Amino acid sequence: MIYLEKYSDFISGILIAIGGSESKGSEIDINNSILSEVIKNSKYGIDSNIIIIPTASSIQNEIDSEYRNAFEKIGCKNIETLFISSKDQVDSPDNLDLLKKSNIIMFSGGDQSRISECFLGTKFLSSLKNKLNSEHFVVTGTSAGAMCMAENMITGGKEKVECGLGLSIIPQLIIDTHFIERDRLPRLAEAVSIYPNRIGVGISENTAIIIKNGKFRVIGYGSVTVFDSDNLKVLSPGDKYNINS
Repeated sequence: MIYLEKYSDFISGILIAIGGSESKGSEIDINNSILSEVIKNSKYGIDSNIIIIPTASSIQNEIDSEYRNAFEKIGCKNIETLFISSKDQVDSPDNLDLLKKSNIIMFSGGDQSRISECFLGTKFLSSLKNKLNSEHFVVTGTSAGAMCMAENMITGGKEKVECGLGLSIIPQLIIDTHFIERDRLPRLAEAVSIYPNRIGVGISENTAIIIKNGKFRVIGYGSVTVFDSDNLKVLSPGDKYNINS
């Protein structure tokens, strides 16, 4: 048995990692969507202060509009966006103040390396982690925004996996997204073989895991594949997994 580093049971916040391509459609659809689950997991609901961070994308304005419209369909009104393209933009007093007042932060899809390049080593990231440890605070990310939550982050690769340093928000996991749709089983398996003290989690599109108190629950419409030290498991919506065991 390979030792797996334990996830702290004392974290007060909630992480929601989305496999990408989540529904942002009609009002009827959005009320039964993963994004509506994000809102439900904040104790302030539709009154939550939401920050959208589209740093991973090369089309930040379009991503902002897409998620702003989706959250507005759910009924949210307090939405801010941080248009960050370089590290020197991150720790502005305004950004740190918005973070302090926020209840939900969402990292968009795109290139996860852009997120790491901008946020690693910043006061903003340190404050985000402290807030997650001490408050009922929701951090969510889709596609690249989910993958960057890892410490040993997959950055790319088809024939051979490429890894780099992520934000270490949930260092026990290596997260891959668009998992079934893009046939990413081989690269996640290779990543776990490189970092055998990590748990590999492959999340299908329009599917997510809600991580709280050392466990996660699958929501959405697809499957989640888990590689731990000894086994491969395929989970369906409603299934639960204990990270610590």
